[in-house]
Amino acid sequence: MSDHSSVALSSSLIAGRYAIDTSQSLTDAGAGLPCFLARDRSAGDGRRIALAVSRDFSPRVRHLKALSDPIDNLMVPLGHGIAPLSGSKGEGYFVVCPAPPGPPVSANLNVWPDKALLDLVLAPIARVLDALHGRRLTHRAIRPNNVFQAARGQLVTLGAAWAAPPAMHQPAVCEPPYSAMCHPAGRGDGSIADDIYALGVLLVTLAGGKIPMANMDDATVIRWKLDLGSFQSLTRDVSLSPSLAELLRGMLAEEPDHRPLPAALLDLAHLRGRRIAARPIRRSQRPLMLNDIAVFDGRMLGFALLTDEKKAIQFLHNGLVTQWLRRSVGDATMAAQIEDLVRGGAADPRSGPLAYATLVMRTIQAVNPRMPLCWRGVALWPDALPSLLAAALCTDPTLSAPVEELLVNHITGTWLPSASRAGQPESFDMSQYRYLLKDGGPSGMLRLFYALNPLLPCTGPGMATEWIASLSDLLRFLERTAVKAGDTMIVPPIAAFIAARADREIEVQVTGLSNINDAKTSRLPELLLLRNLQAKYHPAPMPALASWVVKRLLLDLDRWRNKPRREALKRHLEVLAQAGILSRLLTVMNDAAARSADERGLLAAVREIAMIDAEVAAIDHGDEARLTDAARVGQAVTGGIGLSIFILMVMSAMLR
Repeated sequence: MSDHSSVALSSSLIAGRYAIDTSQSLTDAGAGLPCFLARDRSAGDGRRIALAVSRDFSPRVRHLKALSDPIDNLMVPLGHGIAPLSGSKGEGYFVVCPAPPGPPVSANLNVWPDKALLDLVLAPIARVLDALHGRRLTHRAIRPNNVFQAARGQLVTLGAAWAAPPAMHQPAVCEPPYSAMCHPAGRGDGSIADDIYALGVLLVTLAGGKIPMANMDDATVIRWKLDLGSFQSLTRDVSLSPSLAELLRGMLAEEPDHRPLPAALLDLAHLRGRRIAARPIRRSQRPLMLNDIAVFDGRMLGFALLTDEKKAIQFLHNGLVTQWLRRSVGDATMAAQIEDLVRGGAADPRSGPLAYATLVMRTIQAVNPRMPLCWRGVALWPDALPSLLAAALCTDPTLSAPVEELLVNHITGTWLPSASRAGQPESFDMSQYRYLLKDGGPSGMLRLFYALNPLLPCTGPGMATEWIASLSDLLRFLERTAVKAGDTMIVPPIAAFIAARADREIEVQVTGLSNINDAKTSRLPELLLLRNLQAKYHPAPMPALASWVVKRLLLDLDRWRNKPRREALKRHLEVLAQAGILSRLLTVMNDAAARSADERGLLAAVREIAMIDAEVAAIDHGDEARLTDAARVGQAVTGGIGLSIFILMVMSAMLR
């Protein structure tokens, strides 16, 4: 993986020209997202807006890269990057867009005549969607508070949709039922048919002068749409002209393939002759009650099985579902298919802990192929896994277990998407990231989070107000905080961040570092990692970090046996620390020639001491021999003197 420093800018001006004033909040311009005033220093009419990106959910990276050219009646991204927050509150990430021409249409809902709907709303938004469709992009944020109009009689402008995951902030009423039932972070980029549907809901809203189904919660909205159909549910209390009703019936069709493409909406005369009849759905006269949901057909059955996994498993094993399909719906083929699933290995708990969840997933897919992937009560489209993983790690812990199961067991690879999502552009290729889960140890999920969300910041200690999105940002942060750093800098969150954002060589180093348990043993690998990071991602002097490294190196200075050399080496390291280049410190500390000379000096000293000890021992042995000889001679002399005295005494006595 590559460093994303080219994307995550660190200057106070985004893209070198946009200044953000976070003290001036713009309530209505962000369609529910935090929005602030921005100014273009390179333009005379410099008023812009800046949408704040959440620390937990990534902006749409592919769209930020692809939408570099202006599109009429669309607030395209002009730039994005890191900027300081007012009041010294740290940093934030912002997406800069043109300012909306006026308030959102939701600010003052009135009944719009058909001509205004077609000319001022449908036509400009259809042109925007056609331009996006040509780039294989979607908008996924068409809702009344994200469509703006300068004045009555003016064309509307479609707001920004780039600072948050696709459709995350869409109300359930604006989404097709199979997207609305997904977790908000799991809806994915979708297809242009999803935008056509949302545009149809916008037209219904303006035609009636009110938000349809406004008094219902999300689950009720979904159930009504599945049971009655979207068109009937949304227009039940709205008076529509026959021509507008026919148009909306097509835009709100249950089958995505039956909805017109954006280009077709620009030729309404030709479109009026296009009517695709949907196949009738088999319905029962008597419902199957699954908890509080009355199930009359396969569409509602799939949703009911999703909402209560335990009850779903019970009903599948006791045969209630298959009996109802045979007797009430008259679909013996579907009943036999589900019986095969129940009898198969997926229904046998001995086949593994995922057996029941797999059974429910496959049953839902069988009874309604248009359903999203359903796992452990969570619905999602697989291209939304990056944002769903972010939700699991940052905002919704209840998602942790199901998301980890999806990723570790590659559940998405065993799930076949329906035709309703076939052909849509994928946000990422999961296969290239799977090794992170296999080799990443306990931090594997965090590594994957950083890899799949390249603009989101590191969550290491002390970084709550910093936006550390690249390795160069990380090294600057380590330099600023080195004075207060503890015994180690590469703590697990930082290690996971480095492994995800660095090249393969650095990643292997991080993995090796995490496998070392002894703190003393891991000291040198951590310093080598910091050295390589500086050389590759921030080759500038880092004196504070170098001083921290010197303190770690001094702990191992006792390896050098020559005391004068050791003292000189200490002074040399302290001087080099001021230059701030880590490689020089480690080069000195690991100088093979100097180490060899030190070892040779040690061996020479050892040999010299051995020689001295031998000489002392020899001297000690020679002194002992001389003392023995002296004692023997002394005894002989003493004996001779004594004998001489005795003789003299005898002779003296005789002479008397």
